[in-house]
Amino acid sequence: MCNPLAIGIAATVGGAYLKNQAANRANRMSEVAVDEYGQKNLALETEGRDAVDNTRGMFEQQDFGAGQGEATNRLAALFNDTTNMPTNTLPISSGAPAIIGNAMNTQLANAAAFNKQQNDALANLQGFGDYLANTINPQMNRSAETGQMMGNMMAGNANVLNAQLRNAKNQAHSPLGDVLQMAGSVSTGYGLKA
Repeated sequence: MCNPLAIGIAATVGGAYLKNQAANRANRMSEVAVDEYGQKNLALETEGRDAVDNTRGMFEQQDFGAGQGEATNRLAALFNDTTNMPTNTLPISSGAPAIIGNAMNTQLANAAAFNKQQNDALANLQGFGDYLANTINPQMNRSAETGQMMGNMMAGNANVLNAQLRNAKNQAHSPLGDVLQMAGSVSTGYGLKA
């Protein structure tokens, strides 16, 4: 005849082993889920940070000055093409003294120089606003959108992690281990009374 005490002890130990194995499996699953979560979020955080750093870099003096300079030069060329008069001198009509022709040509040259100076000043002023409005602001918007999107994705990853951790917790349950431990407890109790 079988010894109920030995069977009870073996069943209790077997149940404990199965439950320990299930708990270890659940711990490994949890660790993998947390590690994946950390890696995914680090990648998302890096992408968001890179977008912000790219925008911040545009405000560095050399980059900002170069970008504004390009906008200023483009506007100055447009203004000067529109307002400058030809630099050719006016022909002196027959019989007019040369001094009048020279005075007219000098005044035309002075007017052209003044127009160029005013156009360059206006281009410099508007170049700053143009560069901010057409280059910096869109880049700032893209950075903000990227940062928001990465934050939303990180929040989504937290939901996935929660589901994975619940799944891991469920894997820690071992019904066979519970049954063996209960049977072992009953058999041990019966073996001790006999």
